[in-house]
Parts: sequence; C-alpha cells; structure tokens
Amino acid sequence: MDFENNITLEQKHNSVPIYIIELKKFPEAISSNPLAMQWILSNQYEAKPGKSLIIPDAKGNIVSVLIGKEEENSPYNGLSMYLLPKILPEGSYYFANNKEKVSLAAYSWLMSNYNTSSISKSESNVRLNVDDPLLRDDVCNIASGCALAIDMINQPANIMNPEKMSSEIFKISKKFNANTKEIVGDELLKHNFPLIHAVGRAGEYEPRIIDMKWGNSNDPKITLVGKAVTFDTGGLNIKPGNAMSIMKKDMGGGANILGLACMIMHANLKINLRVIIPIVENNISSNSFRPGDILTSRNGKTIEIGNTDAEGRLILADALALGDEDSPEIMIDMATLTGAARVALGPELPPFYTKNKIMANDLMEISLEEEDPIWHMPYWEPYSNWLNEDLADINNAPAKPFAGSIVAAEFLKRFVKKTNTYIHFDIYAWNPGSHRFSSKGGAAQGIRTLFSFLKKNYN
Repeated sequence: MDFENNITLEQKHNSVPIYIIELKKFPEAISSNPLAMQWILSNQYEAKPGKSLIIPDAKGNIVSVLIGKEEENSPYNGLSMYLLPKILPEGSYYFANNKEKVSLAAYSWLMSNYNTSSISKSESNVRLNVDDPLLRDDVCNIASGCALAIDMINQPANIMNPEKMSSEIFKISKKFNANTKEIVGDELLKHNFPLIHAVGRAGEYEPRIIDMKWGNSNDPKITLVGKAVTFDTGGLNIKPGNAMSIMKKDMGGGANILGLACMIMHANLKINLRVIIPIVENNISSNSFRPGDILTSRNGKTIEIGNTDAEGRLILADALALGDEDSPEIMIDMATLTGAARVALGPELPPFYTKNKIMANDLMEISLEEEDPIWHMPYWEPYSNWLNEDLADINNAPAKPFAGSIVAAEFLKRFVKKTNTYIHFDIYAWNPGSHRFSSKGGAAQGIRTLFSFLKKNYN
C-alpha cells in the first residue's frame, strides 16, 4: 500500500495545526483567541482522551483541531492520531505541539487511511504535513510493511490461496531484486521437506516452500521464517465451525514476516537476509495425514501425530531446520500457533520465546517505545518432556491440557541447533475489535518492534 499521498512536505502555512491537549489545558494560540474559546465553551469541550474538536473561524474555515491527550498509563498514548483522519474534512494538517512521539503519531495517522474494504488502496484526501523527509520515508516504509501484512491476512482464503500468496511474494522479490526460489508439490519430498508435504497434500493447491535471499553475503545472516496456512480446517481433527470462521488468518505469521522483510529491504539495512515461508492449506481429503501417523522431519526426527490441528509447528519444523542449516546469527519465526497464547495474554499481546535474555530485554523495551506490545515468555524444560513419545522421537500435540504455547515453543526449539539466537513469536495476527487504534481484522504484530531493533543494530 502506498501512503506517500497521505503525508507531504508542504509549507506549514498551507496546513491546519493540530493540538494535543490535556484536560482543559489549552495552548496560548487557542486560549488567547476569544472566538476559539467561545466555540470550545459552546461545545462543552473538555479535551478528554481521544475526544476531538474542529475549531472554525468566523467564515467557517478550519483554523485548528484539538484532540485530548491519551492517559499516560495507556500503552497506546502515542497512537491517538489514528482517530482523527476518519473524521477530518479534506485538507492538509500538521502537529503543532507533538514533539515527543511524532513518528508514532504519523504512523497512526497513516494507518487510519488503511481501508479494509478497498484492499491495497488509499483514497483519503486528508493529508499530514511533516518537515522531515527522513521521517516521512521511515514512517511510510513502516506503515506500508504493516499494511501489506494486514492486506494479505484480510483477503479470503479463496483468493489468498497458496498460489496467490506465492505470486505476491515473487512480486515483492522482483521489487527488491531478491533471489527467490520455490519448491512445490511432490518436489518437496525430493528436496526433503516431508512435513510440509504431508500437511499440505490434501489441499486443492499444492503445498510449497518459498526461499528468498537478499543483501550482501558479507553482512550478518538473519533468517525470518513465517507460518503460512492459508486456511486451516484442523484436518481430520476438524475444528468446530465457530473456531474456523477466521482461519483465513492462519497465514498471518508469513504475512507479518513478509511485511517485516519489506521494511528491511526498503531501508537497505546491512543484513544478509533470508526469508523462508512454508505455504499450505490444512484441508480434508482421502490423502489427509492422520492422528497416529508417524512422520519423519527434515532433520531426521520422527513425529507421531497427536492432533492434525497442530499442523503449524510441523511445517515450521521443516522450515526452521532449513534455516538452521545456514547457521544464521539470528533466526526469527512468526506463527499463529496456539489458542493457549490467547488464553494467557489475549489478542493484543503476543508472546515470544528466546534464550537470549539481553535481546529479550531489548525487544521488550523497544516494544514499549513503539507501542507495539510483545511479552517474553519462558521455555520450560520439564514441559518439553511431555513431547517425548514411545513410538517416535516426539509427539506434535501431547495429551496435556496445560501450557500449550510453551509446549509448542519447546517443540520448535528441537529443530534449531546451529543458530546463534533463535526467537519464536506466537502471534494472533487479528484484531477482534479490542484495539481501538487499529483496524478490525488482520493485524500487524511485533514487526514494528523487530524492525526498530534491527535498524538500531544493523543500519
């Protein structure tokens, strides 16, 4: 999505000032204007958090806009501009007194222009004026990466199928001059991706794995892996209907990883980047993989299938094993993996797992600054023992009703041996309406935090 029309570098005298104000604390430019104060009193405006007021002059022209400052303890107090473009008339505006979190305010302004009913298209004529071209480029890059992820998640599974997702990735690859390869269908068996093949073979569209490389081979190796199940029926352990209604979002890990990759490539970070996306449908047919089947993974571990609805960790196992063979400095995966993560932390706070405590603390601090919340969760070796199986090396879904997100993380960790730092994100990739500074539907989660971290360390 192109946001460049929504943020300009015009002269401020052509724009309307926006003031972020605390309860009844009006800036001098407003308090010294009798007409403005009369308008405020007649509208009984008190500048409560998120509440806005357009102030006209005697001829009805807009002279300023007021918006109440969010509470300091709000984790999203920098994103309050998300509410404004939806109600403002056509024109150009600028932040008159917002110096601390201007990039967050600009980002939320741009994301307000995202329209889920007009995918990949912004028709808003409400523009933000900034005076820093670097800020403009950075914010447009971040918003575009997030909108790409949201776009892909929001599209229905009959459109965003494995073939369509693959074609979108190749368009991205061409745009950034990346080197991208794809292995499809029975070729997966020839190239030793048995789990991806087993999970996806019952789908209408053939399973596949995408392997995209970009950057200078002398730069630090960073590998991004994203789960992309374009629709998840649960397989033979079929989901109930109410649990299947938003399963088009089960490719949200792959979509978020692609959004992050676009940010990295646009910013030309000093990274030897690799992006691995296994893409499947988890469908039901005569050749579906079954509970009780024993499958052999890419790294040779045997897996007994405890539940066919725990398919995401299977395709990730092959993808992580591939990425690990390259011994990257950092490998990050994102996956809409477990309902247990939502039970523990809800839809807005995705957990992540890593043994690197320094990096975990850094990511947590950055997530607070970026108002892109994540939460560090622990690996727990005793729970890993639950995965052990008599008939195979490991079970993909042990019959224990506890700690589902931790158990899934422990499962994935067994397929990473050579990587210096491995980070697993168990994201929801969906806003059910609880997050008022984001569009309902597909969600970009954690990728602004990760991009900020990578830009800080590899710019």
